[in-house]
Amino acid sequence: MRKHWKALTAVGVVILIVAVAVILINRPAPTTEQDPGPLQASGKFGFPVSDINIGEGGTTTASDGKTITGYNGTCDSAAQAAANYTHLIKDLNLGTWEQQKKVLTEVSKPGPWFEEVTSAGDLLTDAESLPAGAFDGGWYTRSDVAAGGMYRIASCEEKQGAVVQVFTGGVGARVNEAPNAFFQTVTFELAWDGDWKITDAAIVPVNQDFGGRVKDGGPMSVGTNMDGETAPVLRNELVSAFFKDKSRDGWIEYANAQR
Repeated sequence: MRKHWKALTAVGVVILIVAVAVILINRPAPTTEQDPGPLQASGKFGFPVSDINIGEGGTTTASDGKTITGYNGTCDSAAQAAANYTHLIKDLNLGTWEQQKKVLTEVSKPGPWFEEVTSAGDLLTDAESLPAGAFDGGWYTRSDVAAGGMYRIASCEEKQGAVVQVFTGGVGARVNEAPNAFFQTVTFELAWDGDWKITDAAIVPVNQDFGGRVKDGGPMSVGTNMDGETAPVLRNELVSAFFKDKSRDGWIEYANAQR
């Protein structure tokens, strides 16, 4: 009886070993998660397209109820903050200028740059007589970030600092003439202080590099005439003209760029 029991046990062990072997042989090999590769050049003009949107990225707003704040400190959020702060640098409407300037102080740190980017608005506000040419309810300059719809992160360290360039469209007033559309690059230096704060900003002049912090001033539409109260949809010939003698390296389209 004992021999019979031992024999049955041995057979059972063999069957178990065979079953385990079959399972191991037929089990699919474990998969390894692939690191996402660099963004591919998939946009209309050959630039990579990001999955981040203009008008998003934060969880709160500034005192104007529209400027997005409350970012999480990632480099993607720095690119969104730069896009969402662009109107504070470029827009000029005397009816909203004081509020705009107040919001700019909320999302920035003091420095010589502040007086430089607000000087035109202050000059018009203090003028005894306003120049002709304001359009569509008192606008002298109105930005349209989605029309340009691109950014370049020159440098970034999460929750530390970043230098980001934003390519924006817009419309500017002209004395005794119809408004003129434009495209321009706004360059930001951002520092983390519980949120992204502007510590420097400029429309970088041609042949300058923001104190060595960017490759170049970025594309712009100088010399291209575009009448109208809205920035046109970009075309290949416009992009080629704007990027003439400018590096395309590092430029990425926002997911909701106007194309």
